[in-house]
Amino acid sequence: MKRFVGSWMLGVSMLVSTACVTSCEDDNKSQGGQNDKVYENILKEYVNSTVIPTYRALAEAALEMRVANEALKLTPTDATMQAASNAWMNARVWWELSEAFLFGPVGENALDIDGHIDSWPLELADIQAELTVGAGLTGQQAWRKDAEVIGFHVTEYLLYRDGAARPVADLTAAERNYLTAATDALVWDCVLAYVAWVGEENVPEAMKAVFRENPDVVAHLDNNGNYKNFAARLTSATGYSSWSDALAEIAVGAAEIAGEVGATKIEAPYAAGNVMEVESWYSWHSLDDYRNNIKSIKNAYLGGVDDNTRKSVTLSAHVRQVNPDLDDQIKAKIEDCLTKIAAIGTGGKSFYEVVRDQLNGPQVEAAVDACNELQRLFDSLPDIL
Repeated sequence: MKRFVGSWMLGVSMLVSTACVTSCEDDNKSQGGQNDKVYENILKEYVNSTVIPTYRALAEAALEMRVANEALKLTPTDATMQAASNAWMNARVWWELSEAFLFGPVGENALDIDGHIDSWPLELADIQAELTVGAGLTGQQAWRKDAEVIGFHVTEYLLYRDGAARPVADLTAAERNYLTAATDALVWDCVLAYVAWVGEENVPEAMKAVFRENPDVVAHLDNNGNYKNFAARLTSATGYSSWSDALAEIAVGAAEIAGEVGATKIEAPYAAGNVMEVESWYSWHSLDDYRNNIKSIKNAYLGGVDDNTRKSVTLSAHVRQVNPDLDDQIKAKIEDCLTKIAAIGTGGKSFYEVVRDQLNGPQVEAAVDACNELQRLFDSLPDIL
């Protein structure tokens, strides 16, 4: 996610016009189209088999991270430090697997959970200033802070150095408290994403209780009511002029993250030679992050959450009926991106080291080109829907 600009709380009460429904849109949809039922079924399968399982797993992983970090705070040992680092890594994977569907409640034009949870670079001076205050920061206070001092990357900063879990002796009491407070804020954002998509009435009671722990989080969703139970809105095309426009969201979401991986996450920091622009560089997890972003595209296009859960009713299946060559190109380019991003680490290097030492330039260029081509392919899909 690109750097978050401005204060989180400034956007709390904003309603987003893109979800408004007009009588003209209703009239257009009522005319029907020959593929409307096909598109409706694809959207339902996409939501139920890819989006909701991903956000549910993210919320559950964040809660596991909370447990691990509380254990670290109470009993600081190298073992609890490693367990907390592992829990961060698991939650991080599920977050990156969600980035092909940032067009919904999570996006910057909606609840902006993405901006709040995944901004970088961090404001290290502000973090250090907070740490000097001592052990007073609460989760609710953390959630109200600007994005550059909370989220995945501040918890990563507290848990990791140079690609490994920090020695627990290096972690101060103030850092342990900051970690648990920032983790609470992260938990609420992850649960908010799940609740916003599926609807509070449809989540387990335990998850609902977590969502309601922080009144500010509840108010944020209440003040942006068009994003409540977004799954129901998308699968009924509510707020869209046609079923094809609703279905095009999948393609647009995929195109945007493909472009971001290539241009923002890989090309920009390498061209600048600036390690501070490298995402997830404390854990040296960057290349895995980028591959997981491409896997999120694969899941959105092919259905399911991994290669073992693929579905038959998918955007890919429909594209294959209309233009089999294009479907082949998209699937091949997805695999090409995964391979070429991995190749950036040739020689066992992290992306941090690649950027710092300006290594593996041809591999970087090849990965960027592959991501750009994948974006172009997905950009072409709305024209055939």
